Amino acid sequence: MVNARNLGRRARRDAVQLLSVLDKMRDDEEFDEGRVRAASAELASKIDSDWASIVLLALWNTLREPEEAVRPHVKRALELLNKTSAVGSSRALTDVAELISSCWLTHEAGMIELAPFWESAEPARTVKLVISGHGLPTAVDAQTLMSDPGRSLAAIAEVLLHDADPAELFPPENFPHLSQLPASGEAISIWEALFLRVSVIMRLVPFEPDLAPLSEQFSIQIHSESGKSRVLAFPEIRSLLINHEEDITAYPVVELSGVFWSSSHLLADSLAPWLLAAIQRTKLRERVISQPFEDKVVELLRAHGFKAGSVDEKGTWRTQVGQERLYGEEDLPGQIDVLASRHDSLFVLECKSIFSMGRIRNIAEKLGPETHDWRGKLQKKRDWSKRALGREVDLSMIIIEGVDVYASEAEAEAEIPLVTFEFLSGLLDAAKELTEGSVAVQP
Repeated sequence: MVNARNLGRRARRDAVQLLSVLDKMRDDEEFDEGRVRAASAELASKIDSDWASIVLLALWNTLREPEEAVRPHVKRALELLNKTSAVGSSRALTDVAELISSCWLTHEAGMIELAPFWESAEPARTVKLVISGHGLPTAVDAQTLMSDPGRSLAAIAEVLLHDADPAELFPPENFPHLSQLPASGEAISIWEALFLRVSVIMRLVPFEPDLAPLSEQFSIQIHSESGKSRVLAFPEIRSLLINHEEDITAYPVVELSGVFWSSSHLLADSLAPWLLAAIQRTKLRERVISQPFEDKVVELLRAHGFKAGSVDEKGTWRTQVGQERLYGEEDLPGQIDVLASRHDSLFVLECKSIFSMGRIRNIAEKLGPETHDWRGKLQKKRDWSKRALGREVDLSMIIIEGVDVYASEAEAEAEIPLVTFEFLSGLLDAAKELTEGSVAVQP
């Protein structure tokens, strides 16, 4: 263990030097961007991937602020090394720095290629899209879990060993998604992996700020106060902590000669993206991710004085005051996520939870104004609602979650704009202040 701990310390020292080499390379006016941009696979194939993976993981571990510009490209370089089948021998920090630079330049070129998804007119529209761990739907669950990890472990053990109701142990107001995750079926592996991750995080805390090892002798015991228990052995742990097919952000672990390497910080930071990705792979996404978001939008509108709720395909509108059957001249063209009515306003809203762990190109295709049919479908629901309620619809929007910021000049001109939950909340607050101000100045 002493030698392993020394390896973690050496990796951190190499990471500090690597960052210095990378900074000098970026300032070098003779740096050949064209050669490096096209050489990612070649650069990865000549590097000693075992050595470089530990160093890159250590560098990632030191870059703890989301706004660190190099951070995502360090992860891409590590992911590329994990997936390459070639076995190189180079341990030159300059080669690793070039690999990071290549990933960076390739990413920038990819962002330029995405521009057409938003170019619905001339001149091209300005778009700002920011995605980080803080904007993930599951971030609130992860943060609350880590606020008291010991208590979280005890609650997860009750779910695993006694089929306890997750909603009772994980209140919806603090765990909007875990509270909806069942204690059976395909959700069991998620609860097991969650117990493992929180356990490992607690185990690795004393090693901070270095990387720390988990050897083949490592195991985890799940136990409850009743005395019931079970053990997760190393093969199970490996399958739950290592997955090279998924985004490395969710699996920040490097395996080297039968030893796992990570840090409590990286694993804690991975909880939200891992949980989101794990749920995405199951049939539970609608129940655990999408529905809580719709409920969140409904509660926001109710807090602002609206009678609000969903409308099913038969026209039944479920609100805080009960159920109401709506009738139109023709069938409702699909469920309405949120119909909200107040004396002065009628809103018809669609809610979309973006899978932020997906490929950025797919996300761009979903958000680009001309690349999906969300708006067209919502327009039909808006027209139906107008006829069914006999009044004009004042606002129709597609509300999204899963991104920190989405702002497009094209949305400002769209009849049915696509905006974030935060934008809708701010819009309602501003309208409230304006109304209260108007009342205050009346004689």
